[in-house]
Amino acid sequence: MRPLPFRLLAITPPSAPVDPAIIDTWERCGALASGLALLLRDPDATPEQLLAAEGRLAPLRRGAEARGIPVLLSIDERALARIATSPALHSLAGLQLRGDPSVDALQTARRLATARLLLGRSCHGEPAGAHQHVDYTCLAPIFSPSTTQRGVDKRAIGLDPLRAWSAQAYARIFALGGINAANARACVDAGAFGIAGIGLFFGEPAAVAQDVAAAAAAIQARDVQPAPTTPGS
Repeated sequence: MRPLPFRLLAITPPSAPVDPAIIDTWERCGALASGLALLLRDPDATPEQLLAAEGRLAPLRRGAEARGIPVLLSIDERALARIATSPALHSLAGLQLRGDPSVDALQTARRLATARLLLGRSCHGEPAGAHQHVDYTCLAPIFSPSTTQRGVDKRAIGLDPLRAWSAQAYARIFALGGINAANARACVDAGAFGIAGIGLFFGEPAAVAQDVAAAAAAIQARDVQPAPTTPGS
């Protein structure tokens, strides 16, 4: 596992244009200082469409790159071989496999990706292990998600599975789904390495400012907690 330069992961909404000015809000709320990455994700788009110079997410991507924010790409297993030969891969910080990828898919992704690329995955439900094959795991949905996806029924799993996942060896778990100012700290207290979100980062501006500030504060609070002492120390 490689060092991970981010603890907050902004995941793009599945439709509609995204104003790159939202990055200013993230910065004012401390997200960039806490370590932020951007995941380009659209279940209905191909990797080529997500990376297109004139695509829906291109202005946001350029704005993130200008601020030094790592940009990652969400893909499914079928796109692995194709994206591995794409020149656009050289400008990315990493890949995230969606849909509870198999260990074989993770091993293939690790072989196809260049040595510098980070590798993440999206998972749901009970702990699945295999953390040694990835640099991080997004676990969802912890709470009822604020962003819906056509034809997909997402049920909240709660904090107990998050604790179980986070307790596994090599685990770096990003809590995803329905996270806001009221529950971000609970996710970190349950063991989450980081916090990810769609509506959290791309919702109504006033709510984004409040929620992102809370998520950044939760991460920062965990990082400054004193190490536990041993008896007699």
